[in-house]
Amino acid sequence: MNLSATSSKNWKASLTLDFIAAEHKTHLVPVQRYGPLSVQRAFYPEGPLCHTYLLHPPGGVVGGDELNLEVDVGPQAQTLLTTPGATKFYLSAGQSALVSQAFKLHSGSSLEFLPQENIYFPGAKVRSRTSLVVDQDSTALIWEKHSYGRPVIDEAFSTGEIITSIELSTREKLLFTDTQRIHGQEIQCSSGLRGLPVAGTFLIYSSLITASLVEQCRQLIGELGFVGITQPLKKLLVIRYMGQSIQDANQYFVSLWQLLRPAVLERKASYPRIWNT
Repeated sequence: MNLSATSSKNWKASLTLDFIAAEHKTHLVPVQRYGPLSVQRAFYPEGPLCHTYLLHPPGGVVGGDELNLEVDVGPQAQTLLTTPGATKFYLSAGQSALVSQAFKLHSGSSLEFLPQENIYFPGAKVRSRTSLVVDQDSTALIWEKHSYGRPVIDEAFSTGEIITSIELSTREKLLFTDTQRIHGQEIQCSSGLRGLPVAGTFLIYSSLITASLVEQCRQLIGELGFVGITQPLKKLLVIRYMGQSIQDANQYFVSLWQLLRPAVLERKASYPRIWNT
């Protein structure tokens, strides 16, 4: 579907997913959904862990659209969520598109939220909030990757406004929050991007983060872009990326995931099949 700024119909979509551990594997219980946001059936390419693909059939988001995702990962449940392709945000005629993603992890659970990149076309207006609530003994690996414009065809994000935020908390207190504001006309200097069109954040929450693991992450930096690696809390590792190419960002984040997954989940990296299509 080719969506434009003059679309007369805005999509209002919501999706609630509950994952429960039973009978030695994680089950996706019947979902609650409204509008064009859904999932494929659960896959089990690596035993009891549940792989799920999030789908947005319209293929793009315009101003005035609202997408709401709520995910509850029950005690001892283990799940990996990803998307089949990039999410595209198109030119807005005035309104902002609103995206809300809320994840709740219970005792002994793990979540890997590894979506493909967001691509913001010139003129897009987006407000996006991702929140993650964890139990002390749960584990989360979650990334977001953003392409401002399409650098592969030399298209700059010259107009528009993108506001993204990500929060991590326990049930008692906020542990981490980060907000990024990008204005098209100021992208050369705004928000510390140095004029670079691609940015990303990778959060890892785990009791198994060690000084040795952090050092191994630092050794992976290479020459794919600008990277900042910090450990603001004992159980939290934050990795930020800026660069020229979404392909480089994808390569770097996947290499991190290959390193981190065996360390914090004691599970080798098993690529979702959708990444190969």
